[in-house]
Amino acid sequence: MKLLNELLGFAVLTGPLWLIVILLLVAIWIAMKAGKRFNRRSAKIAVGLLVFLMIFFVPFGDEIAGRIYLNYLCATKAGVKVYQTVELPAEYWDERESAKFINEKAGGFLLGKKYPPEYESGAYSTFFHIDNAGYKRVDGLSGQVLGEVTDFRYRGGWIRRNFSPHNTAIRCDGGIGRSNSLIKQIFKPKKS
Repeated sequence: MKLLNELLGFAVLTGPLWLIVILLLVAIWIAMKAGKRFNRRSAKIAVGLLVFLMIFFVPFGDEIAGRIYLNYLCATKAGVKVYQTVELPAEYWDERESAKFINEKAGGFLLGKKYPPEYESGAYSTFFHIDNAGYKRVDGLSGQVLGEVTDFRYRGGWIRRNFSPHNTAIRCDGGIGRSNSLIKQIFKPKKS
């Protein structure tokens, strides 16, 4: 019974690979059939190659192009931007000048009412299914933006979005670290 369970687990884990192998074989077979309809050898190869590429790569093309576009956005537009720093008095800092107002374990920020975050979430690219997942830290009294974190989420190609039971978004590297970095760059201890 244990062997049967292990074989079943292997089949479940390698299922997508088997589907790709089957798709590869079907694409080769259809490409060969389409190429045989032409007399010239160059036409057979060109048509067979074109049919193969369309059948095999079109289902995965949006996944590849979407990842490339996400990597481009992460490299060029994502990051932390600080527009203004705020000096806080000594009661907000401990003896090592570490912030008391940041709760690292809970991911919280204890000055929330005075400096609330404004989240920016929405579609950045509907074609590639990339969302903007950034936020701004604002001064609650003046409404002035102190800094912002720009981040992106990619939901995957059409196969992953429609057929995967656990479709989680891929983010730019350092998304959570950027939030803490923004807070640490904006708020500084007041020099006495």
